[in-house]
Amino acid sequence: MRVLKPIALILAFAAVAAAGFYFGFRTGSSHPADSEAEWKDQYAAVLRTYLPDSSSAKFNLHDLDGDGTPELLISDGDFHMAGAEIFTLYRGAVYCLGSFGSWGDFQYAPETGHIYSGYTGQGCTHSAIFQIVDGKLKDIVSFFDTTGYYMNPEDGSFEVNGASVSAEDYNREWEKYAHKTDDNFTARKYALSEEEIARVLAPPY
Repeated sequence: MRVLKPIALILAFAAVAAAGFYFGFRTGSSHPADSEAEWKDQYAAVLRTYLPDSSSAKFNLHDLDGDGTPELLISDGDFHMAGAEIFTLYRGAVYCLGSFGSWGDFQYAPETGHIYSGYTGQGCTHSAIFQIVDGKLKDIVSFFDTTGYYMNPEDGSFEVNGASVSAEDYNREWEKYAHKTDDNFTARKYALSEEEIARVLAPPY
């Protein structure tokens, strides 16, 4: 039996909080919630908390949930364990949703808004898919494969959403989500400096 593994996720690292958490920024301005002026004020405030120790950090903006307001993506560096922190603005507050991917990149499916994360350790592969809904991460599906741990892969096991499944059912479920991502979607577009913050997040007036 040929087992389909989420190869693109094997070297990815993710530290995620499924419920998200309040990052603690509100501008107190009179801008309408989630307006361009509001999210620019809020995200600029978040970015400035990384200064001045940000020589290797970069950031990007992209609407990951399709609500018309971009998410803020921040990468500490372009090394293996440096993922992309994702921040979202919801009802006037900024939420940090966690860190995804590695090398400052992560995987994302534009058509569905799905965010992919995963890791491999000691031959076991864990993969998870999320979506941003109302300022929080919604669990879509998770996969766990232990076949790499054993000398004989047939001694391994498979799980989908925490439930034991056959290799056939595991493959069938994974095929629903495989090959639908933009590989290496990057958080490393703009240098994290006061000059770039002022330029990229200049008020829309």
